[in-house]
Amino acid sequence: DIGLAIQRRNQIVEFVKQIMVDGTDFGAIPGTNDKKVLLKPGAEKLTTFFGLSKRFGIIERSEDWTGQEHGGEPFFYYLYRCQLYRGDALIAESDGSCNSFENKYRYRKAARVCPNCGQETIIKGKSDFGGGWLCWTKKGGCGAKFGDGDASIEGQDTGRVPNPDVTDQVNTIQKMAQKRALIAATLLAVNASEFFTQDLED
Repeated sequence: DIGLAIQRRNQIVEFVKQIMVDGTDFGAIPGTNDKKVLLKPGAEKLTTFFGLSKRFGIIERSEDWTGQEHGGEPFFYYLYRCQLYRGDALIAESDGSCNSFENKYRYRKAARVCPNCGQETIIKGKSDFGGGWLCWTKKGGCGAKFGDGDASIEGQDTGRVPNPDVTDQVNTIQKMAQKRALIAATLLAVNASEFFTQDLED
């Protein structure tokens, strides 16, 4: 029914304008001027507005806590399916996955650690004050000073390094898979792809 389709589209337009909040319910992909990205709070508002209930089910999972099957590196993978129902009727479903080898979980940005207090509070000293390195007290450091060329400072790995605490993020990885499935299913269920897209990088 064309009239019903038009009415439904107008409902979405008005809902987006009056209820949804830019930066909370949807946002922009950096570097683009295209459609907005639907965020989890926005997906939840849309499902509530259209009277949809969510059901999640796990389709696949891989949990290698010791890294025995992945070269000594722990690995976690989850594939969830989100089904959106109105009453007993299935309106839409979609899958979403996440794994610990994605860059934001597999690596972290390493900062220089103070050899004295063990805090990641080392900064480069200003040349006006003799240069070298300083354990910055304003960030919780101990105030220790180190000279230029000090191997205990400059010999440390910095930049992107493997995340030693990836097992602490298992719950986050599962939630991300569920979120991706929810957003994809919502876009299908309410025909919101005209207005929003899904940021694969989240």
